Amino acid sequence: MKESFNKNDYGFWNSPFQAKDLASKSISFTDLFIDNGVVYWGESRPDEKGRNVIVSMHPDGSIQDETPPEFSVGTMVHGYGGGAFLVKENQLYFANSKDGMVYHKNLNTKEINPVTFPFEGRFADFSLDSKRKFLYCLRKNDSTQNQFPPTEIVRINLVTKETEVLFTGSDFYSNPSVSPDGKKLCWLQWNHPNMPWDNNELFVADISSENIITNSKKILNSSVGACYQPIWSPKNELFVTFDGNNYWNIYKIVNDSFEIILEKKSDFGRPMWISGTRTFSFLQEDILIVTFCDNGMWKTGKIYLKNNGFVEINNNLSTIYNIAADNNQFVMFAGNSLLALAVVSSNIKEPFKFKILRKSLDDSFPSNYISEPKEIEFTARDNKSVYAFYYPPFNPEYLKDENNLPPLIVKIHGGPTANVDCLMNPKIQYYTSRGFAYLEVNYRGSTGFGRSYREELKGKWGIKDVEDCLDAVKYLIQKNLVNKDKVILAGSSSGGYTLLSTLVKNNKFLCASCTYGIADLIAMTEHIHKFEAYYDQSLIGGSILTDKELYFNRSPINSANEIKTPIIFFHGDKDPVVNVKQTEKIATALKENNIYHEVYIFSGEGHGFKKAESIVKVLDKELKFFQKYLSN
Repeated sequence: MKESFNKNDYGFWNSPFQAKDLASKSISFTDLFIDNGVVYWGESRPDEKGRNVIVSMHPDGSIQDETPPEFSVGTMVHGYGGGAFLVKENQLYFANSKDGMVYHKNLNTKEINPVTFPFEGRFADFSLDSKRKFLYCLRKNDSTQNQFPPTEIVRINLVTKETEVLFTGSDFYSNPSVSPDGKKLCWLQWNHPNMPWDNNELFVADISSENIITNSKKILNSSVGACYQPIWSPKNELFVTFDGNNYWNIYKIVNDSFEIILEKKSDFGRPMWISGTRTFSFLQEDILIVTFCDNGMWKTGKIYLKNNGFVEINNNLSTIYNIAADNNQFVMFAGNSLLALAVVSSNIKEPFKFKILRKSLDDSFPSNYISEPKEIEFTARDNKSVYAFYYPPFNPEYLKDENNLPPLIVKIHGGPTANVDCLMNPKIQYYTSRGFAYLEVNYRGSTGFGRSYREELKGKWGIKDVEDCLDAVKYLIQKNLVNKDKVILAGSSSGGYTLLSTLVKNNKFLCASCTYGIADLIAMTEHIHKFEAYYDQSLIGGSILTDKELYFNRSPINSANEIKTPIIFFHGDKDPVVNVKQTEKIATALKENNIYHEVYIFSGEGHGFKKAESIVKVLDKELKFFQKYLSN
């Protein structure tokens, strides 16, 4: 163990967290189901070039791949995926990203066959009526060749393979779900300029004995808000989360109206960036297992529907991304400050205990090098509370330098309608174990703190988020936790926009890393996918058609001469969300202003890098870039 070191040692510590291991020994999870005691999940594998595989774990502990190498399970109906498969009654239905078709696997015979004909489009968000042999789902209809292809609710006849369009005309649909008795269908729908967390509508229709959809009606609510995850109970009762009281709480639909089950100042929902996520499920016909976010920390509980009683479950988990339940057993994608995201299982008898079924991170990473986050609540310049997670540098092989302070990486999350979680993240540990402090800010606009906190960014994108991140850094400097001269910014996607906006207003940062960031808001509106086509209007507080000057002034590209900070850029050339020209344009502006920068464009990568070699290169180049400026 070192006895002493100078200030330059911070950021240069030897670490067991290596880039190649983070890429090759880690996976990410997608959809989650449990059926007859067997747990099914989707996982993306960087060492297979990002191929998505459905994996199962049986009661005896055996794990197997359910989809062979010629398939990659995935869909892009709304642009970000999710809802790519369904398991029910030993039958598996999945969307194949390679050809866009839907396939059926009989889990008893292991036979796989297509249930749709070749079609120019994508399917997602499946619901099965096994008695009548129908599969209800969403379809993005690319055959129209429209700039914004229509989204439809369709019904696939599992005998004939014919696909019938049930509903179209709204800009978006989600969560088509048939009741257990096959007599009702529910779904959500919304239109531009709304995002699904701004405002949407819950619909219910009848299904006749002749399979005709009738009596379609909107379930009205007296307050403005957004629904999330409509789900049928085993008794054919409809439940949904709704944030009309400022928080996503759980409601039951009674006599075509919303009746609250549990009123709590916590979010039992999340923004629908992807399909197929759930925050509650039925353990029994009258018992819900629920997950909820309480000021940035995810928790678990049970709701007893007979009396609407609530019991919180202390299971030491702080991040939960999905949940499924069946026959008194429930499974989740979950983790905490010491556990990277994992597939975990528990049961109604001992819900406070959980068993790890699959880890996203290889066991070879040493737990004694992990820096645990500290929850921070600080007062912003407008005297309102803002939240963050601070990770101090930590490595058991190095002593804390009492005479010097560590460099700080400020990571700005994307979305911006999203949040950072209290979760063991190997990339954070990659830096903290090398002597960097690390800060993740849940700036105003983040989720998990109620609707009003989420909406404080409306009209203020590039302003409030910037101020909150600057105030978070100021707070750590005042607490004497970090070196004020060695603060580094990092951000991706919309987080890249906040990063660039911050650098326009403040040139005191050491350097920055921008991954598929937004520099030109006007150009963004010209190259945007359907899901986010009008997202900018609420965030900026205007329209490109009537407020072009506002977009111009809020675009970092038009103030690039104010940026004095060296930046490293990463972007995929197949990014459908943020066009690669965004990075090329801001890099050209920096070159004209003689500001040092580096640019790395990855062939075949989209919005989020999937290939192991891309992940390794980003980590290696980013670290060397940071260390270059630390040593100057």
